[in-house]
Amino acid sequence: MGKTALEGLNGVKKVTRGFRGFREINTVTYDPGVIHPEQMVAALQEAGTYIGTVEP
Repeated sequence: MGKTALEGLNGVKKVTRGFRGFREINTVTYDPGVIHPEQMVAALQEAGTYIGTVEP
């Protein structure tokens, strides 16, 4: 679900879905000149799939 919510956003280049335990973990490659992490969080919250964010 989270991958689907992110893939349609302008500026998101790639979403790789993985799992840790029983949780879906998405790694997102994006253009920071087009989209900001806050916008991606908002899309995930709207889809009802947001739990938290980890930045490298």
